[in-house]
Amino acid sequence: MGHVQCSGWWEQAGLGRQPMRDLVLSFAEGQIAGTGVDIVGEFELRGELHGDKMYLRKHYIGSHVIEYHGLSVGEGGYTGVWTSHGEAGGNWFIGIVASRGALSDAALEDLKSDGAS
Repeated sequence: MGHVQCSGWWEQAGLGRQPMRDLVLSFAEGQIAGTGVDIVGEFELRGELHGDKMYLRKHYIGSHVIEYHGLSVGEGGYTGVWTSHGEAGGNWFIGIVASRGALSDAALEDLKSDGAS
């Protein structure tokens, strides 16, 4: 599927909902890679898709790692819970931003088939 522009956010008690900006992900053979920035700083994402399940490790450059576990909510969106050092942190959402409306059915099937391998 290549590189896709995404939008996303995470929530934490005391900070509320925080946007992830400049979020770009790439999907290939069930693997996910990406970059972005949020209130904490710049980060890299690495992870996997397994059917409707997404797992990501968010590494803040020069700092700590956050783990994201989630499920597909349809139309290129994923949501779940993030953890830090095994402790629950809060909810999150990442969605693919289509430049011309919703993703085509073919593009959605490509994303699902990439995660099924």
